[in-house]
Amino acid sequence: MSNPTVDNSQPIKNASNFLRVDKLEYIGGWVIAIGLFALGIVSLFMPAAFLSLVLNLAVYALIIYGCFSLIRYFYQGRASRSNLVYGLLALLFSALLLFNNQLPEWIIRTCFGWYCLAVCIGMLVQILIHRANGVKVHIPTVLFCLSYGVLFVVLMFTQIVDSVLLMRLFGIYFILLAIRDVINQIDLYSSTYSWKRGLHVSLPLILGTLLPDMALREINEKIRTGRDYAMKTVKRDVPAKLKCIVHIGAEGFQKVGHFTFSWKGLVYSYGNYDKNSERFFSMFGDGVYFTVPEELYFPNLVKYEHNTLFEYTIQTTPEQDEQIEQMLDDLKNRSIRWYCDLEKTGTATKLGAMESDYPCRLHYRTGAKYYKIKSGMFKTYWVVGDNCVLFSDVILGSIGADVLSLRGIITPGSYFDYLEQEYVKENSPIIERRVHSWAASQVSDGI
Repeated sequence: MSNPTVDNSQPIKNASNFLRVDKLEYIGGWVIAIGLFALGIVSLFMPAAFLSLVLNLAVYALIIYGCFSLIRYFYQGRASRSNLVYGLLALLFSALLLFNNQLPEWIIRTCFGWYCLAVCIGMLVQILIHRANGVKVHIPTVLFCLSYGVLFVVLMFTQIVDSVLLMRLFGIYFILLAIRDVINQIDLYSSTYSWKRGLHVSLPLILGTLLPDMALREINEKIRTGRDYAMKTVKRDVPAKLKCIVHIGAEGFQKVGHFTFSWKGLVYSYGNYDKNSERFFSMFGDGVYFTVPEELYFPNLVKYEHNTLFEYTIQTTPEQDEQIEQMLDDLKNRSIRWYCDLEKTGTATKLGAMESDYPCRLHYRTGAKYYKIKSGMFKTYWVVGDNCVLFSDVILGSIGADVLSLRGIITPGSYFDYLEQEYVKENSPIIERRVHSWAASQVSDGI
């Protein structure tokens, strides 16, 4: 078994100085909150004018983008055919928006309607999975599921919701986001801050999903240009046992990310790791988690899997420690040891044909141990229900983290947004943030 290492020699940036230096970001946070509130008020009380403004801006933007794409095509010729396609599509869509007043409303209704249907189906499937596995189904979950189903029917098959009402609904959402940002700004330096399980207003699904990849691109650009990317920032240098880790890859589905937690130096990661149980394009499967020491897991992900990790260290109280231990004991009591193909064949000197199988790769390089959950919650993996994020949230929820109170489709980006917000608050229990960058490891290795 190889033991890869990473360079930890970069200096630690003290977070108290880090927060004081970033006053511009603090002011920017208030500007965004005020802007969202103003946008919400305009959308709520002047919906027709707001929709007209948005459409005009969209038309102008599409025309400008289409013209620039065509200019690039004529200058670059056959080497840039994509610019021709994108340019023509942009100009065509701008014309449709300009001469068809009903199209924007249809687009909004259709997109929002299909989103509601996706959430409804996702929650319904999760309810059926819980029923089959003997897990209690809570009434609020059923009500949320029904609400999304009703919204789908109303949006797609009735005229009850028109563009004016849609704009007003978006206005309410903008105002809720503004209130969330105001509370976050107040909490930045509040001495009475505490984690609390309450209503959490999440970012739009698409933005929340892409947020970690956007952060990764920003860090990679800073590394490329030799700027400081705050590899490690420490607010309070005190012992802590709990860490949350957001994994982001550079390609494919890895851009959506993965979410794990570490307790007392041991990483717990849940997923659809048994390929023989995968069903319906790997969306379902037997629930399997593995444990592995973080000093082996982190370097393996960076060096071999080409992931960048965002690691958050969380300070806990003795009472919270006891709660987490009880949760993990319950998990262990519902699990049995599961062996990947590499373990079944005995000790191997090299991976060979098994290198394409992630459980085999991970076990070969780190000695990770796998466990299959045999009863209760997480017995069945469901990509938009009992997934890696919800698995970790069971632990974080026991100590008060509130990111998943508002039902919907859950992605690692939801937690990334939440942890980033909570870390910069002076008295939050997130006391340290560290970035394990694959791009930085390439630079340090001279690649």
